[in-house]
Amino acid sequence: MRLILSTALVLLSGCSLLGQRSQPDETQAVRATELAQISNAEKVLNTGSFDQSLILYKEFQGLHPQSTFVQAARLGEAQSLAGLERWQESLDLYRDVAVKTRNYQPEIAAQALYQMSFAYEAQGDDLRTVSSLLDAKKLGQYLPLETAAAEIPARLAIVYGRQDREDDAVAYLNEAERGIEKVQTEKGTELPKDWQAKTYVQMGGVSTNQLGVQNFTAFVRGQKLVQIYLFRAVRLNDANWSVRAKTRLQETYRDLFTVVESQREQRRLQSALGAELLGLIDQAELYRPPTGQKMNSHETEFFTFLADVRKKTENIVYTNDEVMGLTEESQRLNSLRRSGRVKADSLLPDEEKATIPLPPKVVPSEDPNL
Repeated sequence: MRLILSTALVLLSGCSLLGQRSQPDETQAVRATELAQISNAEKVLNTGSFDQSLILYKEFQGLHPQSTFVQAARLGEAQSLAGLERWQESLDLYRDVAVKTRNYQPEIAAQALYQMSFAYEAQGDDLRTVSSLLDAKKLGQYLPLETAAAEIPARLAIVYGRQDREDDAVAYLNEAERGIEKVQTEKGTELPKDWQAKTYVQMGGVSTNQLGVQNFTAFVRGQKLVQIYLFRAVRLNDANWSVRAKTRLQETYRDLFTVVESQREQRRLQSALGAELLGLIDQAELYRPPTGQKMNSHETEFFTFLADVRKKTENIVYTNDEVMGLTEESQRLNSLRRSGRVKADSLLPDEEKATIPLPPKVVPSEDPNL
């Protein structure tokens, strides 16, 4: 699950209303208490403890229904629901938050629209995913630079890649790369490691919630475009976000293999899907640290896991009786041969030497023609 909400955003969104509302009951002490509570809820959300963060955000709303931070708390509640995969509930809340904050707290409205895209993606609704991303992009001035300039373009590339709209996908990927460069230029090269890792996770995380046989090829096509960002996040070796990136990669490859494995009754289809997965694994291997460069523990764990997935997938593909659907690239990179007899050996039981009948022996004294 992704977290966008930040303390800076909460402060900005809350303070934006101070000059527009009269709040005689909100003393400095009360505001300090509110800020401490919502900041704590945010920290819990950041750790992925969605059950607990949901409780904290709802408690905040009950205790401070008139707070200028209440819509930020509702946004956090929606993110917690999404983290619990309660997609429709989160979408309903995101929509309501976006409508109520668009004029007076556009920072929160923009975040709600952006977060909606993840929930729509999890439901398999590419049309609404694109729509919410484009709506959020229109409010890009109210979003963090990395979200508007890099994350949104990367996520649009994922969807367009799945739809086989290669030109659009490549264009948005290029925009995402330029966005990263812009962020690094404006914020300096010494960006916090956790910030970089979080941004890459946002850019490369793809939901497998609706993955199946019918959209397998499209999913792999989209994954090829953006999995590099998750590998970048893993490489940064952050205690929180690198772990999330590694976990997301493992879940993705596990779910892809599960689909391949499930097609036992359709060997030809199973081999074709397995070949697609091997092609994706081939690309993933390109992101392995070069020889001489030590892998961190997250990389070691993932590539060990990936080797196991490759072995199982190859076992399925190369032992199926049906014709395989390997791509030329996969054949070249793997250089694997199918099992079979390659030299003379002893005859199998059903290959006993056949007896060839000989012509009858001619005896001159008995042959009337001689």
